[in-house]
Amino acid sequence: MSYESTLHEQEIKNRAVELNGTTVVVSLVGGQSVTGTLAYATVAKYGGTAYPDVLTVTATSKATTVRIDHVSAIGQG
Repeated sequence: MSYESTLHEQEIKNRAVELNGTTVVVSLVGGQSVTGTLAYATVAKYGGTAYPDVLTVTATSKATTVRIDHVSAIGQG
């Protein structure tokens, strides 16, 4: 994995932490998007914080799990 893709994934994770619990639009690499309430939380671990590699978007009682490496952007919806 390149430095740029690793940096992009960390930016997506940071944005997901900021928007956790709000309505978002998640743009996917393939051009699709998912809209709903974002669920994403970090996990405390020895020596720091762990950022999960997936996030969940819930719309109309249906939860969709998305891998971070498939996300191109996250914005408020």
